[in-house]
Amino acid sequence: MKQFPHLKNTVLEGLRGKSGKNLFRKLNEHSKDLGLKQERIARQHDSLMKEFTELKYLKNNMDDYLGREQRTEKNPRKSILKQIKEIGEEARERKLHKNRGIER
Repeated sequence: MKQFPHLKNTVLEGLRGKSGKNLFRKLNEHSKDLGLKQERIARQHDSLMKEFTELKYLKNNMDDYLGREQRTEKNPRKSILKQIKEIGEEARERKLHKNRGIER
């Protein structure tokens, strides 16, 4: 019962009526329905995968035709702290260059 909580009502009805045939008939119908749903989902998945591969092929052809280069390397992102440090260092360098030109 813990493994199949969605069948709890069906099993309880079968146990109350003390009719094992009725219980197993309902459970068999339920399993057949699940099998049909599973087959339908598998067919939909297959058709969507075919469509996906065709669209992927079409996209690659369009990119080649338009001359777009596909980037194989992704630029690694820098951490925000490193970016802040670099900006601070650049600002300090600019101030130093300005101050060096001034004579007192």
